[in-house]
Amino acid sequence: RLAALISEANLGDGVGVHVVDVTSGRQIFDHHGSVARNPASNMKLVTAAAALLRLGPGHQMMTGLYGRVTDGVVDTLVLRGFGDPTLRMSDLVELCERLQDRGVRTVRTIMVDNSYFDDQLLPPAFDQQPNETAAFRAPISAAPVERNAYVINVLPAAAAGEPARVRLAAAGHFVVDSQVTTAPDGEPRVVAVQRARDDGQMNLRLRGSVPVGGMPSSFRRRVEDPIGYAGHALAEALERTGIRGTRRVQQGRPPEGLALLASRYSPTLSQLLHAVGKDSDNFVAEMVMKVMAAEDRRPGTSAHGAELMQAMLADAGVPAGQATIVNGSGLFNGNLIAPQHFTAVLRHVYMNPAVRDEYLSHLAIAGQDGTLHERLSDLPARGIVRAKTGTLRNATSLSGYVLGPNNGQVLGFSVIYNGSQIGPARALIDELVRAMASHLYPR
Repeated sequence: RLAALISEANLGDGVGVHVVDVTSGRQIFDHHGSVARNPASNMKLVTAAAALLRLGPGHQMMTGLYGRVTDGVVDTLVLRGFGDPTLRMSDLVELCERLQDRGVRTVRTIMVDNSYFDDQLLPPAFDQQPNETAAFRAPISAAPVERNAYVINVLPAAAAGEPARVRLAAAGHFVVDSQVTTAPDGEPRVVAVQRARDDGQMNLRLRGSVPVGGMPSSFRRRVEDPIGYAGHALAEALERTGIRGTRRVQQGRPPEGLALLASRYSPTLSQLLHAVGKDSDNFVAEMVMKVMAAEDRRPGTSAHGAELMQAMLADAGVPAGQATIVNGSGLFNGNLIAPQHFTAVLRHVYMNPAVRDEYLSHLAIAGQDGTLHERLSDLPARGIVRAKTGTLRNATSLSGYVLGPNNGQVLGFSVIYNGSQIGPARALIDELVRAMASHLYPR
């Protein structure tokens, strides 16, 4: 039946399919399954597997404020991050409140310590869209405040003809040149151009108009310098909590021997991976890849993360040199992995009871949640397909499990298509999964 579906779809050599019995490892079906292809976001399956196996499901990322307190004064307050992708502005405010509880009343200088990671801020292959300022292309840093993205809020003035107001969190990071006016009517039209500065700030030029009495015009953009942005975010958090001082933001090497004054911990790795598997979160995937590298050897690099992922593939039985890994999210072009490599990973993780449940739970459930919530809702039983989607302009993929009844047979499958017929390829993928489900649940 699988062979007939592939033949009927007539997608040529662009499609690769591999299906195994997970428990025994026996190959059930193969169609060009050994050909390495661009997996799109199925790459995240390898990232999540390697991270769970190496770091453990309970791993957490700490963020700390360090310094010396003398008569309520901290000369140099250091923000040191260990790769928490959930760090928010509100978390910095809470940390500053804890500083207050310790008697801190004045901070003179802020420094951001990014030494947990290397200085390569953009993940590999992300330079393929150099002019893209959307938040999905955010840089990676050890203390990434608000996922290294910011929101521009442009609000109309009370009367037409007056300048519009611009509201930004961590406002000290931005040097704003706004000529947005308040129009009597019409739709909001705001154009923003950003450029990094050598001093850790960012030039932001705004042009356009917003209608009087209208809603704010809001949009989210990537920051250019996440280290400088984190420093200015901490400066604003100190101001919000009433801690005085010049709060100068600097980049450089912090002094040695500073005491930990306040800290917070991220959710566990198993919790963070839900965003990766169910929602295909690129930012969390790239952060996890680099954290995995940093926990093995500092500073953490994406290149070393790829080496650790290759080592996991080898443990799963993938011969060295057959897969190409450049980043952890699957964005852009560069990764090349075959369907049979994915089924090897799926089996490798499933057969390890220490991580099996966490790996299964991070995947989207067909017809119920994540990127599969509107797909495959007509299966013979609920919750039986757990899988990861993948979509790029010329690639679509789906890899995961079909769970048999009553703890019976479990199929591991991977389908990758590279080519221009994305719609027909996705339809074929769903038909292949339906056929596998019908095989395990005959009517």
